[in-house]
Amino acid sequence: MRNEVEMHCRLQIARGQRLKKYPGEFGPEQDICDVTLWLRQMFPNARARLLIDRHYAQRGRQFAGVAVVSKDSDQASLTPKALEAFLALGYKIQDMGSDTYCCPACHGHHSKHETLAAYARIEKAVRAWRQR
Repeated sequence: MRNEVEMHCRLQIARGQRLKKYPGEFGPEQDICDVTLWLRQMFPNARARLLIDRHYAQRGRQFAGVAVVSKDSDQASLTPKALEAFLALGYKIQDMGSDTYCCPACHGHHSKHETLAAYARIEKAVRAWRQR
């Protein structure tokens, strides 16, 4: 039998642990998962994975950088889509030139229901953001 980490997304496990200790504190785990799942629905052969960098002083909806790695040979075209999704969710992307750390990545261990809900959420946010 597979262990809990293999059956569920590590980010969702980390989110649950964070919310137990700090119930009111914001964390980007759900957004990282949702954008990853959104990209994977749009580009199923790419097996996209987000790399999110943060400065140690950044909190809330702030990132130093966003990049996408994938099996797709045209992975450079996925990064702007991921950036657009995070901007639509209210994030600010600003590299201040200081030390950064990499946020944990979503490896896609989600149910079909979670995947479809994530896709709908991100698609709605991106469409609304484009219409502003």
